[in-house]
Amino acid sequence: MLHMQNEIVRELIIPAVPQTVWDRSFATPGALSSWFPERIEGNFKSGGTFLLIWGEHRCEARLTELNPPTTFAYQWHPGEACSLTDYPEEQFTSVTFTLHPHPDGTKVVMTETGFANIPVQRQAIALTENTSGWDDELKKLIAQHQN
Repeated sequence: MLHMQNEIVRELIIPAVPQTVWDRSFATPGALSSWFPERIEGNFKSGGTFLLIWGEHRCEARLTELNPPTTFAYQWHPGEACSLTDYPEEQFTSVTFTLHPHPDGTKVVMTETGFANIPVQRQAIALTENTSGWDDELKKLIAQHQN
């Protein structure tokens, strides 16, 4: 039996203190959309539902933790599903960003977990798309703090 990878983990170092990284990249819809989606609409509070918008592509997410300046987390359905009601909640993945002080600034750890809960017919494509997607998006986060 083939074992499916259950998570994506990326670690990066940003040359700024955690509070600066938080304020510029996670604290508000404008901060998050400065590097991740083009735009955010909705309730950007813990427990709230918001939309991540890239052009015509709109993905619904539920904010599960907003703990300045250390943790930003949400749940969503990866892949083609973009409404929280497209599939059962048990099939959500959870995305968590944690910020840690580091001698060179801030270590940001991004983890997306829960791929093992997705039915096999969607699992591999969701994992593949999100792995490459996070690699692209996190380059923008790094670039945001290079200037």
